[in-house]
Amino acid sequence: MSFFKRSIALQLSLLLFAVLAILPAVEVYAKTIVLEGNLDSTIAMTQQMGFSVPNPVSKMTFRFALPAEFHNKAVSQSIRNMNIRFSPEPVKVEDETDVYGNRFKKVTWSGLSSDAQVNITFETKIRSELSAMESRVDFPLKSIPDSEKVFLKQSEMVQSSSPEISSLSKRLTEGAKTEYEAVTAILNYVADAIKYTYNPPQFDSLYTLRNRTGNCQNFAHLSMALLRAAGIPARIVGGISLKQAWKIPVDDKNYLVQSMGQGGHAWMEIFFPDLGWLSYDPQMSKQFTSSRHIKQTHGLDSNDINDSWRASPYVPEYNEMIDAKFTDDTIALKTKSSDKFPKSYLFSNNLLAKIEVPRIEPVKPTEPDKPIVKPVEPKKPEPIEEPAKPKHKKGKEIEFGNMNFPNLVDLYQVTGDRGMKILDKETAEYVTAQYVYAQSFEVDDKFLMKSLSLAMRKFGGDGSIYIDLVEDDNGKPNIMAGIRSLPNSLDSIKRRPGYYWVDFSFPEGVSTNLKKGRYWIVLRKSGEAIMNWFYIPGNPYGDGDDTRSTLKGYQWEDIQNFDFVFKVKGKFL
Repeated sequence: MSFFKRSIALQLSLLLFAVLAILPAVEVYAKTIVLEGNLDSTIAMTQQMGFSVPNPVSKMTFRFALPAEFHNKAVSQSIRNMNIRFSPEPVKVEDETDVYGNRFKKVTWSGLSSDAQVNITFETKIRSELSAMESRVDFPLKSIPDSEKVFLKQSEMVQSSSPEISSLSKRLTEGAKTEYEAVTAILNYVADAIKYTYNPPQFDSLYTLRNRTGNCQNFAHLSMALLRAAGIPARIVGGISLKQAWKIPVDDKNYLVQSMGQGGHAWMEIFFPDLGWLSYDPQMSKQFTSSRHIKQTHGLDSNDINDSWRASPYVPEYNEMIDAKFTDDTIALKTKSSDKFPKSYLFSNNLLAKIEVPRIEPVKPTEPDKPIVKPVEPKKPEPIEEPAKPKHKKGKEIEFGNMNFPNLVDLYQVTGDRGMKILDKETAEYVTAQYVYAQSFEVDDKFLMKSLSLAMRKFGGDGSIYIDLVEDDNGKPNIMAGIRSLPNSLDSIKRRPGYYWVDFSFPEGVSTNLKKGRYWIVLRKSGEAIMNWFYIPGNPYGDGDDTRSTLKGYQWEDIQNFDFVFKVKGKFL
C-alpha cells in the first residue's frame, strides 16, 4: 500500500522493500553506445588562477597553458578574443612554444607581498562530428611516420616497457587483426579495471595498474602505457572539462546523462596512420570527445602538460575558478548501435575496420574489387579480479556503500620549491534544485538498517532535507513503496568547507528490516535548501544503471554515469 496515500503516521509505519547493493545481485552489463550526429557549442570562458600570499615572496615564476586551436576527424576547436590580465603586474611576461607545439605563458613576479591572480577570458567554438569513419590499419602496425614515433617512448609516468605492462598489453591484444580491435580491447579493460579516486599519491601507469584506482591522469597514463607497449602511438591531452550536462537516448524510454566536474581534466589522443590523431577519453568516450572538453596541451605524459610554478622562500597555495557560459549549444545525437562491453557506459563514434581480402579465383574484371567489410566484434575484456565479497557475520554491525571521498579535492602538489597543478576537480550535483536524484544499493540477506549517510555540503537556504528509501521496480525507484527518514533541518547542519557525512535516521516504530533485494535512496527537500551531494565519476560501486534522476516527475528516465557517495549502517539478521 502506498505510504504517499496514507497519513504521515501510516507512511512512517510502512515496511520498505528493496535496496541497491553491496554488489549487484544480477550482473548488469552497460554498453558502449555508438552515436551518430553532432555536438556544436560556443562557450564564453573565464579562467581565474590565483595564489594566496600571506607572507612576502621574493620571486615567483608561473608557467601556464593556453587553449589550443586544432581539428581532427571528429573534433575541431577554435579560439577567439583571448585576453589575459594580471594582478599585480608581473615584471616579466614571456611566450613559450614547446617541442609538441603547445603554447604557454611564463610570468615572473618579484617582491610579491599580496595575493597574485591571472584572469583569462576567451570564446571557444567546439564541434564534435560523429559520422562513420573507416580504417584499414592492420595490427600490429607496420608503418608509423617518424614524426609520431616519439609517442611510442616510455616516460616517467608511462612505463610501457615494464614487464607487467607489456605482458598485459600482449594478452589484451592477442588475436586482434586491426588497430581498432587492439585499441578497443585495451580501452574496455581500463574502463572496467580502474575505479576513480581523488587525491591519489601517484599518477603513473604502474601505480594505477597495481592499485586499480586513480584520477583522470591515472586513467590516461595506464591506457597510454598499454597502447605504446602494443606499438600504438598515444599521447596525453590536458585541458578543461565543463559541467554542462548532455544526454542521449539509449532506448525509447531512457536517456544517458553525461556530467563531469568543472576544472582541470586529462584525456588522450591515439594515432591511426590512415586517420591521424583521434580523441579518446578513457573514462567516457572513444574516437571523439564532447564539446565539454577544452584542449590546451598534449605530450608524453602529464609532466609535459600541467601548469607549474616556482617560488621562494615558500610555494604559495594555488586556487582556480572556471566559469563557462554556453551562448550556443546544439546536441543532435542518436544511438546507432551498441556493444555489450565494457560494464561502464562509454560513448563511441562509429569506426569501421576494413580488411583487404585477396581474391582466390581470378575473375573477369567488370568493376574494381571492393574491400570486404568484416563486422568487428569487440574482444571480451580481460577477466578482472574483483575484491572478494565480504562475508558478513549475523548480528555484527557493519557499514557498506560507496564510502571513499575527499573532504577537499587537491588542485596542486608541491615538491621542493615547485608547485604543479593536478588535473582534478570537485564532482557533485546540486541536488536541491529542480531534479530529484536516486542512488541504489543491494543487500544479499535480511538486514536491519540503523542509519543512512550521504556525503554532502551545505551552501545555504532554509528548510530541510530527508530521504525516501524505496523499493526497486524493474531498475527504477518505486516511490509508491518505501519509508521516509526524519527531516534534517538545515539549521542543524553546520556550514563548513568541503564535503562531510550527513546522517539520516528513521522514526521510532518504523520498521527498517530489509529483506534481500535492491533499494533506492531518493533525496528529498523542503523549503529552499541549497545542498550538494558528492559523486564519483564512472561506476566504482555498482553497475551502469544504479543512479537515476527525474525532472519533478516519476519517470526516472535519466541514467547518471556516476555513483553518489553514501553509507549504510546496520547488521545482518
